Amino acid sequence: MEGLFLYDTKLDTFVQVVRDGSFSKAAEHLFISSVSVMKQMNGLEDMVGTKLLNRTTQGVKLTKAGKFFYESANNYILESDEILRKTRDIANKGKKIIKVGTSLLRSAQPLIQLWSSMSNKDGYQVDLVSFEDDPLSMQRMFTNIGTKIDFFVGPINSHQINQGPYQTYELPETTAYWGVPLNNSLANKDKISLDDLTNEKVLLVKRGLSPRLDELRSELDKKGITVIDNDDFYDLNTFNICSQNNYIMETLSIWKDAYAPIKTIKMDKEHKMPYGIVYSNRASDIVKDFIELIGSEYNSVNK
Repeated sequence: MEGLFLYDTKLDTFVQVVRDGSFSKAAEHLFISSVSVMKQMNGLEDMVGTKLLNRTTQGVKLTKAGKFFYESANNYILESDEILRKTRDIANKGKKIIKVGTSLLRSAQPLIQLWSSMSNKDGYQVDLVSFEDDPLSMQRMFTNIGTKIDFFVGPINSHQINQGPYQTYELPETTAYWGVPLNNSLANKDKISLDDLTNEKVLLVKRGLSPRLDELRSELDKKGITVIDNDDFYDLNTFNICSQNNYIMETLSIWKDAYAPIKTIKMDKEHKMPYGIVYSNRASDIVKDFIELIGSEYNSVNK
């Protein structure tokens, strides 16, 4: 199974659907599309071999079998997490192993490079755990924080992080840029203003996912600039879409070299995005101490 070792993350989605009573509300809480939620629920029912949810125009309700499955799934998720935690505690007794998640757009490289140069490693061993940036993989990754992954580093200005069972350690903010396809005439500019975007289409994550990006969207709306919604946070396919459709996109300084066909160009008015370390609010003292150690060093070097 994908995701956690002991259960499929479709269970997490199923529990959220039941709690919210609809696919669309569950999608909002999970920060994925309604279509993704529906596909997961169809897949779960196929896997179980029976109908768990009755779909109606008013939402979804549990079948008789679904009620039993829901109660059992809740207990199973809690038991699975506890089994994993205790197993790792036994295996790592006396060791200080930190598992750091890393991906193309949420790369641990800045911290790992710093870590390799630090003389005071205090007995820690750092292991990297790779993940993808697509919506389903990100859902699995967030589920795995505190079990399979101790933390990841990346943009932290999202309701998913702020409202979820996570804590953040703030690092210096990262600068926002415009990402411009190489065949767009604006790719020749050194700096781009909102007026330059009058006849362009700009892709942003949909409103409600990121407070800072909502502010930028409001500025674009005031200028009458066409904004294309991206249902989820960015992955590599987002860059492909912008390149293929000649869309301008908001990007970040940390992604300058992520995708060659998109050129990173300064905004005439500076916008910053919060950036930092995301970890479980139930993280162990060992993990918290490591985050404090490397986070304070990173902030000191990047003042």
